[in-house]
Parts: sequence; structure tokens; C-alpha cells
Amino acid sequence: MNQPIYKVEVKAFLCSIEIEVNGIPCFSYFNEPQIATDIPINNLLFSSGEQDLKFKISPLFNNKDFHKDAQIELNIFVKEANDFYLKKQVIHSFVLDESLENKPFYENILNFDASFPYHLDVSKIKYDFSREEQDELFSEVYQQYEMLASYIKDDDLKQYNQFTTIRFDDFVKAHYLEKDRRQYFLNKALFSYKDYELSLVPKEEYTLKYCFNNRLVYLEKLNNAPGLVLEDKNSKEEGLHFIESAIFFRNNQGHLELFR
Repeated sequence: MNQPIYKVEVKAFLCSIEIEVNGIPCFSYFNEPQIATDIPINNLLFSSGEQDLKFKISPLFNNKDFHKDAQIELNIFVKEANDFYLKKQVIHSFVLDESLENKPFYENILNFDASFPYHLDVSKIKYDFSREEQDELFSEVYQQYEMLASYIKDDDLKQYNQFTTIRFDDFVKAHYLEKDRRQYFLNKALFSYKDYELSLVPKEEYTLKYCFNNRLVYLEKLNNAPGLVLEDKNSKEEGLHFIESAIFFRNNQGHLELFR
């Protein structure tokens, strides 16, 4: 394939699921009876060769035991970008074939090979956060969340695009976007947030998390995907919220910088 797009097909029934690709969170789904979806993962594949996908399933609603009918199926597949006629090629499949009885959770790692014509630079992600004082680091990350949330709420497209440059440029490269498509996505970056009165979830609801061998940090609200959570003030009964991925490394100047 000239422009391969890799995806993970997830089918989860009566369990919550969290997925990492190459040590970075890419999908979470909590406390819903079932989910069936495809997740693009090209932006987490940095160079051709062996990749790893780690997943964890847990009982719904913080129960101690899994439902007797809980099930998980994962299929890693590849297809040519923008070619809707070619069938996808499944390169790795997993179907749970063991009992979950008396297990508080189940996790596994799937290894697979991927070949693609781009390279995403992660050489600048060297700093180990585990040496830092957690409360201070938490506050520093939350300040970044506040900054990003302000750009979203103020519809400040210029500042938002500048803040998310690395994440966006890697997305463009990993999805083979031409100049016109790149500009389209730049212009539409905040479109989905329009018409909502958003507020950032307060810091008390987050937990500091590490990934990528402690070289990346982020905050996570309980039973939510990693990243900042924005709630719509006008739909509290429905609980409408948006989650913006926000995972950081510390650059050579000592500042936090958005990676994913």
C-alpha cells in the first residue's frame, strides 16, 4: 500500500475498556453496555516496524466482578487511504476466550508489524517526569489545560492552532493530507465547539497520569478519556461534555509542550 491507514476495531460488551498504542492512550469507553467502533491510530505509529497495543477491560460501574456475559474483540486492520473500494486487511485479531470470573480486571498486549512511508519524530521526548514533585506538576499541567480551554471558549483559532502545532502536524503527516485538506482542518479546528457555553471541569476532579515511560503527562477525570473535559453549562441535565486530548512533554527549554 502507498498510503496505509491503520485502525483498531473495538467490540466491547458489558465492560469498560482502555487502549494504549505504543505506550500512549488512544481510546477509553466507560460504563456503557456496549461499543463497536473503529479507531485510527496512524498518529501513534512513529516509525515502521513492530508496534504494540495494550488494552485493559474492567467491570462496569466499579463493580468488583465482571458480568458473566462480558466480552471483548479487537481487530487491527489496514487499508489504503481514500480508497473506499479496497477491502480492509486484518493483521491481528483478539477474541477473549477465557473466564473473567474473580478477576478485578483483564489486560493484554498485542504486537503487530506496520509499514508506512512517514516518520514521526519523538526524539525530543526525553525528559522523565517521575523525578518531579507531583502536586507541582499537577498544577503546571492544569494551567496548560486552562490555557487551552480559554482558546476553545474564546474561539481563538490562531492561538489554538499554535498551541496544538505538533499534534496537528503529526496528524497531517500520518494521514497524508494535501495542502488544501490541511488548511481545511486548520480552519475547522474549533468548529465542533461552536454554539456551546463551555466550562473546564475543576482541577479537583482530575488525576495526574504518566505514560510513554514517564516521558509524557496528562490529567484524567475518573471514568473519562485522558485530556481536558469541557462541560456545556446549558445542558447539565444531559451531561453534555467534550474531551480534548492534551498530553504533554517537557521541551529543552523546560516548558510543557503539547504532543497529543
